Amino acid sequence: MSLFRHIPQVSKLLEDFRDYPQEIAKRAIREVLQKVREEIKEGRRQSLEDLRELIEKRIRELTTTNLRRVINATGVVINTNLGRSVLSEEVADFIKEIAVHYSNLEYDLSKGRRGSRLSHVEELLRVLTGAEAVHVVNNNAGAVYLVLNTLAFGKEVVVSRGELVEIGGSFRIPDIMRASGAKLVEVGTTNRTRLSDYERAISSETALLMKVHRSNFYMEGFVEEVKAEELLSLGLPLYYDMGSGSLVNLRSFGINTEEPSFEECIKSGIHVVSGSGDKLLGGPQAGIIVGKREFIERIRKNPMSRALRIDKLTLAGLEMTLRLYMQRDYEKIPTLRMLLQKPEEIRKRALRLSRRLRSMVGLEVRLLRDISRCGGGAMPELSLETYCLGLRHKSLSPVELEKKLRNSDPPIIARIRDDMVLLDMRTVEDGDIPDILKALELLEV
Repeated sequence: MSLFRHIPQVSKLLEDFRDYPQEIAKRAIREVLQKVREEIKEGRRQSLEDLRELIEKRIRELTTTNLRRVINATGVVINTNLGRSVLSEEVADFIKEIAVHYSNLEYDLSKGRRGSRLSHVEELLRVLTGAEAVHVVNNNAGAVYLVLNTLAFGKEVVVSRGELVEIGGSFRIPDIMRASGAKLVEVGTTNRTRLSDYERAISSETALLMKVHRSNFYMEGFVEEVKAEELLSLGLPLYYDMGSGSLVNLRSFGINTEEPSFEECIKSGIHVVSGSGDKLLGGPQAGIIVGKREFIERIRKNPMSRALRIDKLTLAGLEMTLRLYMQRDYEKIPTLRMLLQKPEEIRKRALRLSRRLRSMVGLEVRLLRDISRCGGGAMPELSLETYCLGLRHKSLSPVELEKKLRNSDPPIIARIRDDMVLLDMRTVEDGDIPDILKALELLEV
């Protein structure tokens, strides 16, 4: 109990931290002292040697933003936990320009009167997708809700049982449909659904046929599904929730996938299609709805459109991303660039970093071939060949090393496998390398 008598007073400790904002320093000191007293009382603390270090750490925590830049060394390109798609410098610069100045968000400069905020991206999306009309909301879950609420409120929507997916955050298609006021009619079985199943389910109460892309899983073996083109033969409006929202045919770039693009869906004759802006499209979070004008106009007039509308910063990010697509400047879209990287390019970058890491005392570095993933609930079957650096430290276990990297500034998010910490170089950008070197150099001290 004598250790209690050696705890400094708050006023005395404040003198040591006078260079920091005093209110923050005072709060940090009181929080740390309270924790220290509890540890002494429980017999978990035998000295006060680290007291000032703990206070300084707590001050840093209180003065650091909660939302922070991190280095993605996981190899998952569209990493939902790490913010999904990364925006390009050009897109970020444009968002900043719109953020720090007034803009013509809802003002028609040519006519000198109020305009529509979506006019800034409508023409771009029509050209890129081939759709008659477009609408944009804040995310694809909102898009699904809005489409169903507009086109099938109080009516039946026929969906294959094998497509009743659960998307991120435990949101399930049946739940969204129920909230929209539409009535779900399930057809087929989990693994097999035929055109005849849809035909038998159609009634006078059926407003819509719906097809949902299985973005985050795939099935193999004894499976059967009905293509969208076949459903069109039934003569009812068809809505396709394509999920990940690709604006290009990825197969033309050598990626072996069945992932559809907006343009392919529209060309097939589907009436309404929706997808995300921040997944395969590589832009900010948004829900993009495209299709035939008669349906899109009804969707736009739904009062819920205002509740789900995108803000000016999202709109700026989406417009500039779409302009990069119009210019076919795919290298400036980080998501596409990372997905399309050749293994040899990744290997060269990994070798450059490994040569610098091998000079560090106590660090073992190995170059390893491995597999990256697309992520973001897109193309779960796709395996992307990559190269990783496997790290071992002489005095730290892999778990301890991973934690050290995760708590560095900026945090480095890696994975552990085969008793090593792996840095997947597919998702490590050139600008991240100095920070990785700095974090690992600090382990030598």
